[in-house]
Amino acid sequence: MADVRRGRSFSSDPRRLTPLTPAQLERLERCEAAMTERLLQVLDAEAEVAAVVSRVGSDLSRRRFEGDVCGFTHLALALREHGDWWIHHLLNTAAGPHGHLYRQPPLDFFRDDPFEYRACVLVPSPPLQQRIATVLLSSVRDRLHTPRYSCVSYPFSTKYQSSNQWVLEIVGAAQGGGSDRHAVQSYLAAAGFRPSVLRTAGIVGQVLYALTARNVHFDDHPLRNRLHGRLEFALHSSLHHFLQLTDAPIERMFRLGAPAGAPDTSGELARPAPAAATP
Repeated sequence: MADVRRGRSFSSDPRRLTPLTPAQLERLERCEAAMTERLLQVLDAEAEVAAVVSRVGSDLSRRRFEGDVCGFTHLALALREHGDWWIHHLLNTAAGPHGHLYRQPPLDFFRDDPFEYRACVLVPSPPLQQRIATVLLSSVRDRLHTPRYSCVSYPFSTKYQSSNQWVLEIVGAAQGGGSDRHAVQSYLAAAGFRPSVLRTAGIVGQVLYALTARNVHFDDHPLRNRLHGRLEFALHSSLHHFLQLTDAPIERMFRLGAPAGAPDTSGELARPAPAAATP
């Protein structure tokens, strides 16, 4: 059973995964299939060739953000290729120190131990969709990738990269025409991108936390922010605000389920609590 769970999850630390019973696995597969069907319906109805898709990989309800309502935690890009939709995203493989780029069928997007079956699709304007597709199908896609991973990477540094930062930089390259991370980040700053801000316990707490996690680093953030307990990074909400400022996106949200570990009142919606949440 443990091997089945490990093969289904790309981001979770395999050492922390718990085995699934046949009943749990069957329920997960029903939820995943239903979410995939809804996603494809939205993409076919609203998008021509590309869209930003988000899921709830982790529970951020206990975190404190400045003026930000955080729900969706992991960003990816949906691309129509020869009539079929594919998901392009950066995943923190096995909760380790590195991230890798993946091209997956939509079903796999909901197989990576989500905290909750809830998703959002941001559909850019048709011209921006075409430019995003051009970037994803070019060598720029890989040039904008840095393997060193941090869940809270600073959006204006190239030292590390998070899953959301890679999507943000693909969008920035599509808008501003840059082909390396420095150029794209300069465009994003000039165009008015404002990161999400997480309040923390300060630099001592940051250091202690970094000692226990292989996928979290703080040394790319400005020291002044760290001393004041302010960590700026990219989330769905900050990318959404940026697209509202620079484009005309359509937003579509859909949900199937309750938070992990919640009572299964519907008979099919809730999912068993994972041992580790994903980005």
